[in-house]
Amino acid sequence: MIGKFDLPGLVARRSRRTKSVIKAAVAAASCVAVMVSTGAVAGAPAYAADPCASPVNPIVCENSKPGTPSEEWDDIWGSGDETVQGFATDASVNVGQTIGFKIKAVSAYRIDIYRLGWYQGDGARKLDTLRPPLGAPQPECVTNAATEIYDCGTWSVSATWTVPASTVSGIFIAKLVIEESGDTSQIPFVVRNDASTSKLYFKTSDATWQAYNTYGGSNFYWGGPMGRAVKLSYNRPYETRGVAGGRDYLFANEYPMLRFLERNGYDVSYFTDLDADIRGNLIRNHKAFLSVGHDEYWSGPERANVEAARDAGVHLAFFSGNEVYWKTRWEPSVDGANTPNRTLVCYKETWAGDKIDPSTEWTGTWRDPRFTPPSNGGAPENALTGVLYMSNNTDLALKVPAAQGENRFWRHTAAAGQNTGDTLTLANHTVGYESDEDLDNGFRPPGLIRLSTTTGPAPEYLLDFGLRTAPGTTTHHLTLYRAPSGALVFGAGTIQWAWGLDEKHDGEAQEPADRVMQQATVNLLADMGVQPTSLMSNLVATTASTDTVGPTTTITSPAAGSAMTNGAKVTVQGTATDLGGGRVAGVEVSTDDGQTWHPATGGSSWSYQFYATGAATQVVRARGVDDSGNIGTSPAVRTFDLNGPTTLFGQRVPQIPVADDGSAVTLGTRFTPSTDGTVTGVRFYKGSGNSGSHTGSVWSSTGQLLRTGSFADETATGWQRLKFSKPLPVTKNTTYIVGYYAPNGRYAADDRFFSSLDWKSGPLTAPRGRTSGGNGMFRAGNGVPVIASSTDANYYVDVTFVDGETAAPTVLTTAPEDAEIGVALNAQPMAVFSKPLAASSIAFTLRRPDGTTVPGATVYDADTRSVTFRPTASLDTAVAYTARVTAQDLQGVASTPLEWTFTTTPYAQVSTLFAPDATPGAASSGDSDAITLGARFKPTVDGLVIGVRFYKGPGNNGIHTGTLYGPGGQMAKATFGTESESGWQSVHFAQPVDVTAGVTYTVAYWAPNGNYAYDPGYFNEARIAPDRTMTAATGANGVYAYGSDRLPESTYGATNYWVDPLFVPDGPPPPAEQPDPPAGSSTILGSATPAVENFDDNSGIEVGVKFRSDVAGKVHGIRFWKGTQNTGTHRGTLWTAGGQEIASGTFEYETGSGWQTLLFDNPVDISANTTFVASYRTSRGYYSADLNAYANGHDNAPLHVPPAGGVFTYDGGFPNSASNHNFWVDVYFIPNN
Repeated sequence: MIGKFDLPGLVARRSRRTKSVIKAAVAAASCVAVMVSTGAVAGAPAYAADPCASPVNPIVCENSKPGTPSEEWDDIWGSGDETVQGFATDASVNVGQTIGFKIKAVSAYRIDIYRLGWYQGDGARKLDTLRPPLGAPQPECVTNAATEIYDCGTWSVSATWTVPASTVSGIFIAKLVIEESGDTSQIPFVVRNDASTSKLYFKTSDATWQAYNTYGGSNFYWGGPMGRAVKLSYNRPYETRGVAGGRDYLFANEYPMLRFLERNGYDVSYFTDLDADIRGNLIRNHKAFLSVGHDEYWSGPERANVEAARDAGVHLAFFSGNEVYWKTRWEPSVDGANTPNRTLVCYKETWAGDKIDPSTEWTGTWRDPRFTPPSNGGAPENALTGVLYMSNNTDLALKVPAAQGENRFWRHTAAAGQNTGDTLTLANHTVGYESDEDLDNGFRPPGLIRLSTTTGPAPEYLLDFGLRTAPGTTTHHLTLYRAPSGALVFGAGTIQWAWGLDEKHDGEAQEPADRVMQQATVNLLADMGVQPTSLMSNLVATTASTDTVGPTTTITSPAAGSAMTNGAKVTVQGTATDLGGGRVAGVEVSTDDGQTWHPATGGSSWSYQFYATGAATQVVRARGVDDSGNIGTSPAVRTFDLNGPTTLFGQRVPQIPVADDGSAVTLGTRFTPSTDGTVTGVRFYKGSGNSGSHTGSVWSSTGQLLRTGSFADETATGWQRLKFSKPLPVTKNTTYIVGYYAPNGRYAADDRFFSSLDWKSGPLTAPRGRTSGGNGMFRAGNGVPVIASSTDANYYVDVTFVDGETAAPTVLTTAPEDAEIGVALNAQPMAVFSKPLAASSIAFTLRRPDGTTVPGATVYDADTRSVTFRPTASLDTAVAYTARVTAQDLQGVASTPLEWTFTTTPYAQVSTLFAPDATPGAASSGDSDAITLGARFKPTVDGLVIGVRFYKGPGNNGIHTGTLYGPGGQMAKATFGTESESGWQSVHFAQPVDVTAGVTYTVAYWAPNGNYAYDPGYFNEARIAPDRTMTAATGANGVYAYGSDRLPESTYGATNYWVDPLFVPDGPPPPAEQPDPPAGSSTILGSATPAVENFDDNSGIEVGVKFRSDVAGKVHGIRFWKGTQNTGTHRGTLWTAGGQEIASGTFEYETGSGWQTLLFDNPVDISANTTFVASYRTSRGYYSADLNAYANGHDNAPLHVPPAGGVFTYDGGFPNSASNHNFWVDVYFIPNN
């Protein structure tokens, strides 16, 4: 059970309102119902006239003896009177041995010993009466505040009873009666017969009686300061019958079951939960083991012993619900005597959400896997029983649809032979008060069949491993499976099955027993090889199944060889036929080579839905199960071809598509491929509200970023996919992390998805939460998700994976992409394959629309598995080309031919402001704030701007847009599509934009995650496009705007942010001009002009000037004055004073005369008060010269020329000859400050 009861009025001791409802029937010892079926059954048992004659069935003999009316033995109110209470010193006693009783009474009393049974309806027989002396008052019980145990083992033994060796095993009560007042209570105990080989072995649910026992104040549900006990003592009286009408005690469920069994003469003996733990080997001495009623608390050895018995061929009948739910252990008493196995321990660690039991043993729910390993939980109960608890406070009548009524379990009942579509409703309250379900949770036993279907409200439906519930709907099934040993295992999945067998029980108002349920129980036990010897007259004796042949199964749809898409939801259909004399009761389907099997819908005609997954093919297997539990030994097999990459989750839809969390977060999944292969991209499930720019990434298990990219063209909801521009090779049996960044949260999250088992999908595995560092990964903000979800949640982050071993070779990516437009005329189409190819098998063609092929050569790069077609000549403009490639792998397996189409640019020339292969000094700023970045430019000729490009560095993720602004505002905008991981990214506008020469425009792009490229001071100099079709102004250029995608107008330090227009000029640019002097630069000579422009010297010569600066700064270039006769090519150089060349260049676009400017590609840093030399060479002579102008030096702060600062050489190289003359050589200098 999950929750706690409402406490007021719950515990009753003296209250007359809770008097037992078990009464003796007046004038009738049995209830006779109308016979549904009559006639002799072959092999049915013959009943002895004398029940005690040899061979003796001890149960029949015992129940033939006179009983004691229930008014005498069960005139108990709730748990009895406080004036007389006691407990047995052992939960059970073997025949011939002695059991003690410790009793606390206010006055003289007697002890009446009763055995419970049928006894012609009286329900018990008195065996003995004891009259012990009153004795001294009993001492106080021992308590412990930390565990809330209440151990009354300190009481002295008040009486003992030696069990006669001839006593028939059974459930007994010692009734305590105050002689004077008549006050009374009961002590339950079990008499065992350890030598018995009875056909049935009936286990009481005494651990559950103790779990709800409030004597001393605490039980496993409520209590003192801790709120509940974690240890309970068997050394105390039972108050459980006074809690919630006694529904968790002996007389609610075990009692009506034992009445039915003994009434019908079943050979049964009894034992307890503790016996199943310490002497569970005895179970194998019997035909069938019975779990009855509310059997919630099981120890580890108890379960192991029952499973061992099943595996040895012992049948198991779980006439119980909420069974095997909490895992327990045993400890000695705490009364000082240290008596073994008198303390039941259950820390309910599932409720704590932590490993709080100080022992290594797990004592939470059996199914809870969260702390295993190192604990030993994580063993759902349905692996044993076939079903597992899901619904609390259920109150439904069990229903049998017509199709399930045809199973042999229902033979000789009204459930069989119903009209198609009808459903038989059985006794009220028979599904409850706690009930189970048959869940396909990975632990479902093979061959499990469903015998009924009941759907109804669940006031408290379990949502996790045992803590949280909410109102919901439950679907209950009776189930049956046959273990490999041949043992049958029946799961009633309801506490109150026995209410349909006998009307005498505590709990809800009693209603007549249900003959259908009685007969079904007889049928089940017969199939387990157990027969009654005094069968009720209205029931039919039946025999065990002789059917040992499972059904044959066929798959009819889809057709063999059909193709299906990896990850798609597929419906497979078929038929099944049973030839062994029974009927098809179920069909199971496997989609993973028989590793796991799952229940299909239907029987003789069946269907099953699944998500296709695999490397190259999907193999489906189907097998039938008949109503005797026989599984078909030759499954039907059908193989289908798979298209597309493998994913972890296919087209599954989350149960929780939108989490209530709007914070920025990165979500992820750990995954491991079982084969070498390639990750081609990332996908995630998007719910409403999961907005913003999403990025997807793959990291190594240690957090190294391996690939990243931005999602584009997202839909409002559903699966979103990112395809990497460069696929990622991955290694088998190596763990990786795939993740995506959700800037506004609202991600999908299904709790406990990874808790129990590894998630497997073809060659991909997502490890369960407690292995490989956990799963369901996240982190606040953007970055590698390193925190494992505490709830093992699946955030539905996935990869697209192409198998590189077993699958045929597949094209992972192409360049250009399919349907790409504006492709450059020098493009060389390329395809990257998933695995190595045989080079001789490659066929690559490129066709024009008219079908003619483009001449060229095919090149294969084995290292990158890429195939490139290199056209002999440039492609034509505005042509839609079709590329086609096929190949075989090294084993001769052929790829599916791939064709794709791309269209070349309609423009023969596309100009850019920066060189096509230019790269920034800093590719990533480290500033992750959202920002728009741009550059101002002027066309030098009219033309069209057809798009935008920008340089992308690390971290510059997200969806980027490119925009062109003119004097009137925005002129065009486009969203970048699939991007490469780094480098230049381009986008074309839907329509080209006309621009005018001489007008300033701004080209910009939006970077939602910042990390833009930059070069400070880049625009301190005028920038000219390589083909002179555009210029970028100096100074206030390099523009930005934080926070939104808008016109950027802020500037800082003339920084270039590497944004570039794609420009198509209408014609050639105007003649070239010299570059403008750098803004803010200082020179030596200012605006002066020479007195002699053409000195009469026609020799080749290098002339220059020595100079220094008062302050540090940068020399951006050199200028010299040119006379009309100083023709030819000139080259300028900056030197150290010692003659080492620092920078040089050729003067371009010279005018006929006047100042000529050379700007260095990279400005040169100079130190303060250090001498340098600037010079130029002329091959024609006729340089400008003012004689003796530098005899005394020259000053134009911060620059200075020393006396005799002119320099020259006729020999070429460094001008090392000093002169007083000014040769009109100068520098452009900008101080650092």
